[in-house]
Amino acid sequence: MTEPLGRDPDVLTTKELAAKLGLSAQTVRRMASAGQIPALRTGKDYRYSWSAVLDVLRQPHAVAGGEQDDQQGRTGAGRVAARQARERAEEL
Repeated sequence: MTEPLGRDPDVLTTKELAAKLGLSAQTVRRMASAGQIPALRTGKDYRYSWSAVLDVLRQPHAVAGGEQDDQQGRTGAGRVAARQARERAEEL
């Protein structure tokens, strides 16, 4: 079946992106607000470019606890969620 007219299949809602990455919608929103994944704010929610998110998640990253993690502000659950999202994106 084809997409409805006017809808770009590369642009996803939070719920759609969460399902593709195997994460909760809340985790995806937190990653977007922290700047860990590219997102466009639309009112109270976000829209995501699937190709842009994949590009970011496929980039090399530092080992946990390294200097690069501290510089990017990725600590705790946010760092873990970003790693899990990267791993799932690599599988696709």
